[in-house]
Amino acid sequence: MPRLHYSNHLEKLIVPLAHELDKRDPFDTADIVVPNFSLEKWISLKLAQIRGIAANLRFITLEKAINEGLQNKLSERHYSLLKPETIQCLLLEVLREKLASSDPLWQPVHSYLAPQTFIRPQAREHRIYQLAGRLTRLFLEYEFSRNDELLTPWLAGQNAIDPDPLGAESWQRALWTELFGPEGKLTRHNFKARHSSSADFQAELFSLTQLYRICQHKANPQNVNSTTENGIPAKAPLHVFGVSYLSQFHQKALTEQLAHVRDIHVYALNPCMEFWEDVQSLGESKAMNLRALAAERQRFKNIKSLTETEIVLGELLQDEEDNP
Repeated sequence: MPRLHYSNHLEKLIVPLAHELDKRDPFDTADIVVPNFSLEKWISLKLAQIRGIAANLRFITLEKAINEGLQNKLSERHYSLLKPETIQCLLLEVLREKLASSDPLWQPVHSYLAPQTFIRPQAREHRIYQLAGRLTRLFLEYEFSRNDELLTPWLAGQNAIDPDPLGAESWQRALWTELFGPEGKLTRHNFKARHSSSADFQAELFSLTQLYRICQHKANPQNVNSTTENGIPAKAPLHVFGVSYLSQFHQKALTEQLAHVRDIHVYALNPCMEFWEDVQSLGESKAMNLRALAAERQRFKNIKSLTETEIVLGELLQDEEDNP
């Protein structure tokens, strides 16, 4: 199971990360998942400040870490990870086709891409490109967060939320089916790739969630727990640092797949007021320091002053100890 390190300040999470990195061989590469490039540089600088050096650190995205964890279980499949750019290009092609359709289902799309007011062809192409990009992000988010609730009914040809046959969900479902459905472009491509000859070989294209489902359907007991004989994970630990949001899919992939082949350390912020009730605000900290200074000042005032006789007697006693 993943190990959780949490704090209400990002700077405090560097300490447990540095402690875990010290356990590895300094010549081994440590995999650290970060959400952006800025955090990558910040972690390197902070680790260098704490340990004096930050070497052999490999910063990757969470999707890449999951894909690498699934590759060992799909070694017999020749595939490539489906990129967002590929989905967007395919959507561009489908949207251009739907512009010539008279089906009322595509009326909302027509009204945006080709309104009654005159727009230049370049502007229309720009709108198609923007809409394809937006739909790509939505489809990927649906796969990560709404796979069972939304995409499973879509795959069965049914709406999940809006029953209106001409509503927004209906035309989005139709577009998604054009790509990922049983007769979709990607499904047909993968079928041809599996049955193609070596002369015109093409790799299959799968999204991350599709790869995860393929691994689940294989149900190979030998691949469930890829550990060494003494029970230690075969791969080095994976450190997930500063990722503020994990979808349902990412949580499942971490706990049900990657956790069986490597240790997972998650370093997360927890700003919950109820949980961090013992954390003092800046004003409370200043007030506590002022009270402590006032108490020390009062303590010194209450100390009894020494008389001349006591001072002389103390010096004589000290001389007797030095010269017995």
